Amino acid sequence: MNILHGLLYPASYLRRDTMLRLDQVFSKLTLLVPTEEDINPPLTSSNCSMEIEATAPAPLGKRLDWFTDLISNWKSWAQEMGLGEKIPASTLIYAAKGEEESLQGILNTLRGTEVPDPLLDAQIFLQLSLDLDRRNDELQTDLDEMAIHEDKLKSILQDPVEQTDSQGSSKKSYSPIIKPLLMAEERLRAWALLWQKYTDSGPWPIGESITVKDLVDKAYETLQPREAPVDLLDLVLPLDPNIKPGESDKINNGLTSLIKAISNTTIQNMSENREIQELSEEIKEDWGKANKNQFPGPTMNLTLYPKRTWNEVFSKAADLELKQNGQSPTATIGWSFFLC
Repeated sequence: MNILHGLLYPASYLRRDTMLRLDQVFSKLTLLVPTEEDINPPLTSSNCSMEIEATAPAPLGKRLDWFTDLISNWKSWAQEMGLGEKIPASTLIYAAKGEEESLQGILNTLRGTEVPDPLLDAQIFLQLSLDLDRRNDELQTDLDEMAIHEDKLKSILQDPVEQTDSQGSSKKSYSPIIKPLLMAEERLRAWALLWQKYTDSGPWPIGESITVKDLVDKAYETLQPREAPVDLLDLVLPLDPNIKPGESDKINNGLTSLIKAISNTTIQNMSENREIQELSEEIKEDWGKANKNQFPGPTMNLTLYPKRTWNEVFSKAADLELKQNGQSPTATIGWSFFLC
């Protein structure tokens, strides 16, 4: 069986719902984290078989202790302001957007006046985002467990006639959508600065949530005003995360062949390549058969960006300059998966 290896963006923390959904398709996942301190992958649940690796493409080295102290001081500032008991990182992230103080203003106060360092600012922003995601995810997990216990108590106290209403309560903790990330646009730009330092081109890009897809699609439409992104696949995942279509040999091999065909398709010859459409139709058919009569969960989407490379589209979405001297005749079309 082929290894379906994904690269999640723009989050650095793997939320539980996202992990369970990606595990239904992918066998390996890479996370880009802001510092080498967060290099350990998140704890996985007992029913997650996906290999998860975390990598810091821009390690801080000797500055790591200074960075850690900076984050700690920033959180202490929030607590002194009476903001630290519930979601301190959330307020600090909003501070970076300018709703409290400017990011550069707070940085200058804490570290002294220095030459602006966009990558370092991005790492600070992503670290605060990571902390917020972790805290919110832990809270949501606790709430879901409480709901399950509550359902069990109700089933014990209910009359036998009423117990049919509580059947399937174990599925209530599974969401049919992936919740949007807080400040997705700002995260996308910060994450892109780490991505520029990442050298492995093997993993398949996976955007987290429909909000991220909208940002990338809009960037493409800005680059190609008379073109629209091509939603090649819309694979509805089973609501029960224990059902993993990606473990099917036909689907696994089909996705691998499809991505290989896309990756070998240049911008010039895309209109002549019928293999992509044929493979996608086969995958849709196999997917429908494998997931017949399943309750619908989130959607795994595969989108193509004709006439543009992924570097062009993603750099535009992140509002970063793309340094290039014209498009190579062998440049391949851009594409990305999205979990929505």
